[in-house]
Amino acid sequence: MILGIDISKAYFDVTLLTRAGAKQHRQFTNDEPGIAALLTWLKRQGVAELHACMEATNLYWEAVAEQLHEQGYTVSVVNPARIKGFAQSQLRRNKTDKQDSEVIADFCAALKPAAWQPPSPLQRKLRALERHREALQKTLTQQKNRLASSKDPDVIRSLQKVINLLQQEIEQLDQQITDQIESQEDLATQKALLLSIQGIGERTAHKLMTELYDLAHYASAHAAAADAGVTPAHHESGTSVRRTPKLSKVGKASVRTILYWPAISAIRYNPVVRALAERLRARHKPNKLIIAAAMRKLLHLAYGVLKNQKPFDPNYASATPVPT
Repeated sequence: MILGIDISKAYFDVTLLTRAGAKQHRQFTNDEPGIAALLTWLKRQGVAELHACMEATNLYWEAVAEQLHEQGYTVSVVNPARIKGFAQSQLRRNKTDKQDSEVIADFCAALKPAAWQPPSPLQRKLRALERHREALQKTLTQQKNRLASSKDPDVIRSLQKVINLLQQEIEQLDQQITDQIESQEDLATQKALLLSIQGIGERTAHKLMTELYDLAHYASAHAAAADAGVTPAHHESGTSVRRTPKLSKVGKASVRTILYWPAISAIRYNPVVRALAERLRARHKPNKLIIAAAMRKLLHLAYGVLKNQKPFDPNYASATPVPT
């Protein structure tokens, strides 16, 4: 059976496609009692095997996805742009929560998206720590900006205390994240592989390992780049319309943020990325496109070292025999 789920912060609507072709709709609260009610309802419908599909909307989907996965059901978490494109291809103009769940169910039945793999408890812990660190870092930047423009000595004294405390907390979080990674051989290996790529430092490695914990499980490097939204979006029509390609930005914004500054560093210090940038400059490509290409190449390289479990080798491509 197929289950399409449209999720919001407070509720989620589901459409169950039965083997007989019938469609059943229900709405549940997006909390523990609501998820428990969904599982009970599925059992009452005699559901043994199920492919559930939902959009990757904020973090509202995670609890539902994890509970369904624990029950042994197949779960797919899909880029919302794919669902939108499917709905447009079906000429569906109406949009309600009930209809959205039906569209997702039909999408799942037609395209059979790949199964989602949940993070391990440690990966979930690391992601929570990393996101908390990022939030503190943003607060630290805000307070430093306030300090730079403050004139009152009491305000300056107070801000300095806050800044010192935030810096201490961030340092402790960095150490905790490092200790957690080093305590697990597989995670320590992943980090070492990522650090072998010029342009990727410890902070970037930690972020990639938490926000893209399943990077090595993608079908291809291109699929990972597409999910992160670092593939180019071309706009051409006929012979006259030739707009400059841009990042698709259809995917995980957090990953694009992670890769921006490392890409700029890699253009200078990574021979593979630098060669790519030089080829694009020779073709008079704009700087934004060059940086975007560097971001994409870095993600491809990260995928490659994790997939092959081998450190980055700038001579790998030239050393690999070309099939005849």
